[in-house]
Amino acid sequence: MDNFAPIHEVDDDLWDRVFRINVTALMRLTRAVVPLMLDAGTGSVVNVASEAGLRGSAAGAAYTASKHAVVGLTKNSAVMYGPRGLRFNAVAPGPTITNIVATWGSQLAAERLGPLMQATVPIPATASQLAASITFLLSDDGTNINGTILASDGGWSAL
Repeated sequence: MDNFAPIHEVDDDLWDRVFRINVTALMRLTRAVVPLMLDAGTGSVVNVASEAGLRGSAAGAAYTASKHAVVGLTKNSAVMYGPRGLRFNAVAPGPTITNIVATWGSQLAAERLGPLMQATVPIPATASQLAASITFLLSDDGTNINGTILASDGGWSAL
């Protein structure tokens, strides 16, 4: 996470760390498996985006930008490799019960985003609930789904 820091509070170390974890690692892993899937003529990838990849009010600038990048990589890969039998989708979770702690490191963010989140954030999902969305997209039941960002967020994105 990025402590909800708006752009004027983001230092280079925070930006680089968030992008290394959320974007660069995803790109390198995908780059490693795509040739294997191309050889097989089939395959499915489900990336983990976030509500922050769908909106501007779910996190700070670095995390939000990184999850928008995950959405872009997912959609670009779906376009590029779909005709070759590969599918690329992503889930966009809202709050999920993990060991990740989101803290308000920014007074501006707390003032601006705090009230929005208090009014709209749903009950956090369990890992099993999120896994169900992922396994659906990976399964043959999702065979006609490619390039989709599935909000798995308890309805948060509907607000």
